[in-house]
Amino acid sequence: MVQAESLSLPLVAFAAGIALHVFAFRFGEWDRSYHKAAAAYALLAVVGAAYTHFVLTKGNIGLVGAFRTITYLELVSILGIFTSMSIYRTLFHRLNRFPGPFGARVSNWYITSLAVKNFQIYREIEQFHQKYGDFVRIGPTEISVNNVDAVQKLHSATTKCTKGPWYDLSAWISLHTTRNKAEHARRRKAWDRGFNARALRHYEPRVVKYTNQLLSQIEKHAGKPMNMSDWFNFYSFDIMGDLAFGAQFDMLKDGVKHYFMVALHGFVKAVGILSYAIWIIPVFRLMPVLNAEDQKFWKWVGQQIDKRRQTRLERPDVFSWILEDHQSKKKPTRQDELNLIGDGALIAVAGSDTTAAALTMLFYELSQHPEIVEKLQKEVDQAFEKGEIDYNGLSKYKYLQACIDESLRLHPPVPSGLQRVTPPQGLEIAGTYIPGNSFVKIPIHTLQRDERNFGMPLEFIPERWTDHPELVKNADAFMPFSIGPYGCVGKQLALMEVRSVTAHILHEYNVRTAPGFTQENFLKEKKDCFALELGPLELIFEPRT
Repeated sequence: MVQAESLSLPLVAFAAGIALHVFAFRFGEWDRSYHKAAAAYALLAVVGAAYTHFVLTKGNIGLVGAFRTITYLELVSILGIFTSMSIYRTLFHRLNRFPGPFGARVSNWYITSLAVKNFQIYREIEQFHQKYGDFVRIGPTEISVNNVDAVQKLHSATTKCTKGPWYDLSAWISLHTTRNKAEHARRRKAWDRGFNARALRHYEPRVVKYTNQLLSQIEKHAGKPMNMSDWFNFYSFDIMGDLAFGAQFDMLKDGVKHYFMVALHGFVKAVGILSYAIWIIPVFRLMPVLNAEDQKFWKWVGQQIDKRRQTRLERPDVFSWILEDHQSKKKPTRQDELNLIGDGALIAVAGSDTTAAALTMLFYELSQHPEIVEKLQKEVDQAFEKGEIDYNGLSKYKYLQACIDESLRLHPPVPSGLQRVTPPQGLEIAGTYIPGNSFVKIPIHTLQRDERNFGMPLEFIPERWTDHPELVKNADAFMPFSIGPYGCVGKQLALMEVRSVTAHILHEYNVRTAPGFTQENFLKEKKDCFALELGPLELIFEPRT
């Protein structure tokens, strides 16, 4: 009765696929539902085969033959979906008036292929803007906007934009991945308590402790090459392991990479690969072999959280405030428990990877500019003479902060920016209307190197933040920590760490690159995995005379 060779049934299936796309898949967010759709198709194949065999044909067609027929028709319907999708995206989509590479119109696979080619998607996006202008279509539903007007429109406290589906990375919903504005505002209160001035004073002795451990290692290796990419990672991970889990990773003492650091970098790299194809993530997590490391990582984080919950500390850490907020709930749900694990991981991740990248790139720039180091050392020496080497004291020294800001401008720790969704009514940026429910990103690396925003944009000139303000044409374009209600809550702790390390090292040492080091090779290893991942930075520290 049902023959695969019949022309009418394949045409009906193809038309059904088109209808599914036109009336269903064109609307809403489906990134986390593709695996459910695939499961529904599989179930339909089984049920359809059984119905055909037992009911329609009364056993005249075998189960295997019926299954083949239904599967064939499903494949034809899927072909209809993708045919309709391709035609719509290339000819009729609401974003078609925005320029960009043709491949980006059709599928996110185009931008994903560029992201994994050498893990420098921020450079690819920069080249797109140089070719196409301020507004570039980098995906079927995504626009990259390199215009300073977008900063306030997308990220300020008054924006009507929301976080995009990129944040639906896992079931562990941290503060960072919370998309609901009201929920984010509620949870942010606990985090703000954990990073206010009073809390920072409690953390400072621990920051000083790890700074001294790093200085001890530099003293042992004085005059010899040190891979500071690793040592700055050891420093930041040791601090955040202490403040997040109450754990002692002892990487600075032992000089050995801890499991958490290795696993986290693997996790971050996976995020970098899948950032533009997040629909794969739910499928990936359903595959026992492929997701083994991911499961192991989150299990380990959960174990650290359990240990921390059972530990009473004499001095509060960052997690104390998050845990207090969690325990205030009368009946925490399963999701609340998962979110606590997400927040614990966020403390350790956001406070370690980005801080290590900021320190590494700052010392890379300083190693290339001995005249700036000399000027900075004079200011740092004053701080030591006056005894102003604590958090409040170092925050007063303008040239130290200028060097940090200039490095963050040239090398933002999150170079490709953060995804936002425009409100249903759309949004106007710099006179250009972007339709509603479109995904939008500001490429921070490109924005902060734009000549319209900064004079001599590719040069490392700390004085632009002090004596030469004319070199800062648009201060709003400087946003390495983001801005607004979703801005980095741990900014001041990160600055405490960077100021402390920089001041103490430069007070005691001169810095230069090791023989054989080349800028070209180092910058080639600068990878965009959402946060920067850096290759070896071999530096030599020589005691000052």
